[in-house]
This record gives sequence, structure tokens and C-alpha cells, in this order.
Amino acid sequence: MEEKSVLRKGFFKKVWYSIFKIEKYGEMAAEGVPRAIFYTIKLALVIALITALGSLYQANQLVNKGKDFLETQVGEFTYKEGMLNVEKEEPIIAPSSQFGQIIINTKTETEEEMEQIVNSIQTSKGIVLLKDRVVAKGISQKNFVTYKYADLLNGTGIQEINKQDVINLFNGDNLGKIYLAIVVALTLYMLLNYTLQILWYNVVLSMFGFVVTFFSKIKMRYAALFNMSCYAFTLSILLQGIYVLVNIFWSFEIRYFQVMYVTVAAIYLIAAIFLIKTEFLKQKIEASKLVEIKKKENEEKEENKEEKEDKKQEEPEKKEKTKDKENEKKNGAEPEGSQA
Repeated sequence: MEEKSVLRKGFFKKVWYSIFKIEKYGEMAAEGVPRAIFYTIKLALVIALITALGSLYQANQLVNKGKDFLETQVGEFTYKEGMLNVEKEEPIIAPSSQFGQIIINTKTETEEEMEQIVNSIQTSKGIVLLKDRVVAKGISQKNFVTYKYADLLNGTGIQEINKQDVINLFNGDNLGKIYLAIVVALTLYMLLNYTLQILWYNVVLSMFGFVVTFFSKIKMRYAALFNMSCYAFTLSILLQGIYVLVNIFWSFEIRYFQVMYVTVAAIYLIAAIFLIKTEFLKQKIEASKLVEIKKKENEEKEENKEEKEDKKQEEPEKKEKTKDKENEKKNGAEPEGSQA
């Protein structure tokens, strides 16, 4: 019955045990490596979904701001055969919380003028839309990254588009399909990424656990240590999920978060190892007590047996003496040892 109850542990019960019932680690580790890995994949899926939905929320916010910016600050424009043309004569310069600064100027003709516009960005990040290219600053290790419109739209089938077409794209049903595709793609990508990352951390932590057991003189298989490492990372992974979720709404950074991430899991694993050792020692002491009790019982049985055998040997002798006394009385002789 106990084995069946182990097999019936659900995901949420394992999460509860992993955080609040460290003494259950040995029991969960006994379920085997496949179940521990499957549990890790489920945890990774939770973080992947949080990340994907958070990215979707941020993308939706960005689309709404882009739509508002397009409708209010950008005049009529057309794109045709790799060339963008905005009807406004003066350059459009607007601050952006996501991109730093946005500059739109499609009236420049020479490379020198384009370079001057790009270098005029005052912030650490920025985007410049020119007549045939977009230049981004601060998105990679390079200072500036340039993309040609023709290269970006190659394969999309878009040869010509105007302002109203873009606004219709924001308002159409296609946007929902795009969002769904983003969520699915990001979830699968982040699931693979988080799973591999967590499993690697599990390998490292279980090797650390092996060193701990070696110096503590605790005999434990590596597979059991790996399984317990999978459960030891539960709280760290959930904290990472909360960290990602909070960062969706308020952007901030916790220094040494990864150090805390691994340290918390290491504390759980060490605690589980020494709890198992303590439990093993208790069982050993109880077993030795049972052996002592059994030994005493056997000794008592042996003593009782010897006493019974002695009694059996004494009974014939008593019977002989009794018969001798009776015969002496019959013959008129006094019993031995009597006085005249």
C-alpha cells in the first residue's frame, strides 16, 4: 500500500514536499530517474509559459504604443521595392522607453547625411529609419546594426505597403494569429532552454552532493543524488518564475540572483542528505536494540530450557529415593540417617 501511495504523488504534491517536506526526498528519489526528469520538465514548462505570456504582454504593449505613434506622429508613408518614403519634410524625433530614441528621416540622399543622423542619437539605445534601411543602436555588442528593408521583408511577399495597410494589420484578425504563433514558438524554445539549463544545474549539484556524501561517509547512489537534486531546485525555479513575472511589469535586476538560485538548491540537498543519514542512524539503532532484545529472549529461552532439562533429570532421582524409603519401611528397617 505504501508503494502505491508513492506512485500516486501528483505534481503539486511533489512541489509541496520539495519545499516543505525535505524528509520526503528519499521517498521521491526512490521513484527513479525518469520521474525526476519528468518533474523537472514540468517545472521548466511553468517558467516557459510565464516567460512566453510575459513576452506576449510586452509585445502587445509595444504594438499598441507603435500603433498610437504611427497614427499621431507619423504622416502618410509608402514602402515600395525596398524604399520607404514618409511625406513629412522634417525629420521625426521621438523618445521611447523601449528603444531609447526613434528618428525617422527618409529625405536624406548621401551616405554622409545618413551617418550624421545615426550619430545624432543622444541615448544608449535608438532606432533610425532611413529611406532604404533601419539602423539600431545598443541591441548587440556592435555599436550600430544596419538592416536593409529589402532583406528584412525578403520572403514575406510584401513588395508594397502604406500607412493604412499597417494600421489594418494592427487591427485585423491576423494579429491574433501572430500572437498565438509567438506564444507557441516562445514556449517551445524556452521549454527546451530551461530544461537543458536546469538539468545541467542538477548534474553539477548532484556531483556536489556526491562530494558531501563522500566526506560525510554516507553511502548513497549517484542516481538517488541526481533525483534529489531535481527536487532541491523546486524553490529556486519558482523564485525565478516570480522574478520573471515581476520583471514583466517593473524592470529591475537582482544582483547575484544565479548565486542565490544555486545556493538555495544546495541547502535543500545537503539538508535532505543529512536527514536521510539521521533517519538511517535511527533505524540502525532501533535494529541493534531489536537484536539485543532478541538475543536476551533467546538467552532466556535457553536458560528456561536448561532448567527444564535439570528438572527432568532430578525427577527420576527423587522417584528412586522415594522407592528406596518405601522399601525400607516395608522391610522394617529404619530409613537411612534416622536415629534409634
